Amino acid sequence: MCDILGTTQKIEDTLFKQALDYMSHRGPDSSKVVTINDVTLGHKRLSIIDLSDRGIQPMSSMNEDVHIVFNGEIYNFSELKKTLLDQGVVFKSDTDTEVILMGYIEYGVSFFEQLRGMWAFAILDKRNNTLILSRDFFGIKPFYYATVGNEILFGSEIKAFLPHPDFKKELHEDKLSDYLTWSCVPSNE
Repeated sequence: MCDILGTTQKIEDTLFKQALDYMSHRGPDSSKVVTINDVTLGHKRLSIIDLSDRGIQPMSSMNEDVHIVFNGEIYNFSELKKTLLDQGVVFKSDTDTEVILMGYIEYGVSFFEQLRGMWAFAILDKRNNTLILSRDFFGIKPFYYATVGNEILFGSEIKAFLPHPDFKKELHEDKLSDYLTWSCVPSNE
């Protein structure tokens, strides 16, 4: 279990780190935050695959145009990596995170259809100024998001949003039964 956290507006460093620390139980092995333009990405790592520092996230492409934060496990990453290696893609780690990153760079979002596993990740692509948020098809890995004005907050737990001064901490009582039944609210609420 790892933790991802992000925002699409510049945010005070101490505030973002406090939000990330709310989820320190999810990733005790390392922590890193990067800000690229107005997007801040953070990660708390629980090292499972490739225990070296090469697996620390947020992870960047070789030219630092594409960045990823990832929580989960890709079961078929070895096969996907072999295919990418056969096409000449160069890797710097043995992580499934980098396989997602390099597969996206090679194939775009259509690469996600090849993933088998459980995941929640965000990819920031500076080449086309795009932020892509993805969750596994069955919703196994937690992934929450909220809009606060023009800003998008996203992360592995809702409580990471609590330090944000503009995040409304209120309960929609009429949606509570949906959340308790489905672990989500199947509407725009």
